[in-house]
Amino acid sequence: MIDLIPYFLNGLIVGSIYGLITIGLSFIFGILKVINVAHGSFVMLGAYIAYFFFVLWAYPPLVSIFAGLAIGALAGFALYHAVIRPLRKAGEMHILVALFALGSLMAELARIAWGPNVVGFTWNIGSISVSGYVVQLSQLLGAIAALIIALALQLILYRTSFGRAVRAVVQDPVGAQIVGINVERVFAISTAMGIALTTAGGVLLTLFIPVGINPYMGDPYTLMAFVIAVMGGLESTMGAYVAGLIFGEILSLGYPLFRALGFAAPYQMSLFVGFVILVLFLLFRPSGLFRI
Repeated sequence: MIDLIPYFLNGLIVGSIYGLITIGLSFIFGILKVINVAHGSFVMLGAYIAYFFFVLWAYPPLVSIFAGLAIGALAGFALYHAVIRPLRKAGEMHILVALFALGSLMAELARIAWGPNVVGFTWNIGSISVSGYVVQLSQLLGAIAALIIALALQLILYRTSFGRAVRAVVQDPVGAQIVGINVERVFAISTAMGIALTTAGGVLLTLFIPVGINPYMGDPYTLMAFVIAVMGGLESTMGAYVAGLIFGEILSLGYPLFRALGFAAPYQMSLFVGFVILVLFLLFRPSGLFRI
């Protein structure tokens, strides 16, 4: 018999990070109806922020996450005003191509600036044992931080005047503008917030990849974020977080099960199951788990 409790706990912890990474994608799409195919490059940016803050100044990721949020917000403002806003009238396809080019450009600039080598670090602050499973405190704190950020976003959306403006713009941009809401300002701030959440997710992701930070690391996380966003509902931020937990469980629980069944590549089979579930969602519930 396989003791699945350790794998279940691991799925919750890593799924919390996956959820935070995906929230940025869902947030931008839900408000601007723009698919950010450069998403993974901003995850990569967050990972490098955590790496350099730790290596150069010994700041742990839970501290450098504030730098990740700030730098991500600035990058989001620049992204909206330099790419999205000028191309909005041209159409979604033009924005899609521009964002794809931007993602490739960011990866190449990172390679030129920081080199092609894989780097990483380990932040070890101890561990606890749960049902025989050793949980690293750094990873547990990272998962809790991701949950706090996700809940804070919900409070902003449903308990602040800006949140009411965002929801008004989502429902009817023209009507929102008529009643005095600055729609362009909402779009710009929302893009900044979405990218900030993505880079923050990249910062916390380094707690799970002690070796693996490189300029081209973002592509798998772009694909993973799309899968999770579709499962949770492309326009739902909390749905993205919940779906991230589910996807984390699929990968974590699938690994020991497929290994016990004798599969040569159990992790890849777990990913396969995740994509099968994606297809089922597209067929039978395209709106995802949550509609808003």
